[in-house]
Amino acid sequence: MPLLPNQIQSLTQLEQLESESSCLPQKHDSLYLFDGNIVLMALTKSGGTTIFRVHQSMLSNHSPIFAKMLKTPVSDEVQMYDGIRLVRLTDDAEEIESVFKLMYIHPLVLFQRLGKHVPPMVRHVLKLSNKYEMSGLRQAVVQLLETQWPTSLAQWDRLESEIAVMAWDQDCDPIPLNLDDILPEPALVIKLGREFHIPSILPAAFYHLSRLSISGPLNVPRDTLQQQRTADWNLITAADLISLIMGKEGLSMIVGLILPPDCCDDETLETYWKEEDCRECSRSEMMEQIHRECMRTSDALSTLRQYLTIESLLSPMCQTCSRIIKTKLRELRQTLWATLPLLFQLD
Repeated sequence: MPLLPNQIQSLTQLEQLESESSCLPQKHDSLYLFDGNIVLMALTKSGGTTIFRVHQSMLSNHSPIFAKMLKTPVSDEVQMYDGIRLVRLTDDAEEIESVFKLMYIHPLVLFQRLGKHVPPMVRHVLKLSNKYEMSGLRQAVVQLLETQWPTSLAQWDRLESEIAVMAWDQDCDPIPLNLDDILPEPALVIKLGREFHIPSILPAAFYHLSRLSISGPLNVPRDTLQQQRTADWNLITAADLISLIMGKEGLSMIVGLILPPDCCDDETLETYWKEEDCRECSRSEMMEQIHRECMRTSDALSTLRQYLTIESLLSPMCQTCSRIIKTKLRELRQTLWATLPLLFQLD
């Protein structure tokens, strides 16, 4: 049934009112604080305007740039809103929102260790903390990222143990979650580290990425991928892809050089292997097995760690041989970790 002229006019007026309303400044739902003493206005991506009402002391404590800006005496030329000073920012309203939410609403997110949502959420904070010299806020975010992408082998091992427990719990769950839904994504973190100059998180992120298969998710049904980690390969730049390939090749080379198939030429080992309960054939087979597995695996650190933590794997060895072999494996793991920046061309 066609609309009558008066109905068409009413709809047109309604659309016009809605359009005008959307262009009006909108107070933020949770960040327009009744006791705030400074109003900040920023444009949204959709063309609207969001208004925040916060505290000058909070801004000044976090940013020397804001502190200097807010020290300027209020003059007749200064704009006011709701009776207090108004400052127009050129930053995107969503970015401002992220910073203020971290300050006021979700400060505990800085103490979370694992969570896929953290890197996207802190990206805005890193951007504005650089611009407004919020060094304390930036350092807190960097430390958070370093708990997810450790800077030492001991921290890496602890994190791997936590993730292994999470994977085991998922195996026991009748409706398991995909680990990718609850763990940080490496390609995004690499992009974050490059963009905001956080080199400390790159070695661990590149190493984790080197363990993943780029073709796995394309060939395996989704329901069989619950514990198989993946990455958003579309985020990897050509330069970082080259670094990744070079790093994977370098890891294999380092393992081959430092861990020979047999340690018979080691004078210290030859001395101890003269013990009566030492079986030389088992020793050689064990060293060949470790070498073979390390050359075949995409995660040499994990493979070597298994031989250090699972006693039964070295059970054919006498105690002396087992102890010395473990010392060699620990040295190899430390060497591998220390050379990650060089292998992935991050220096």
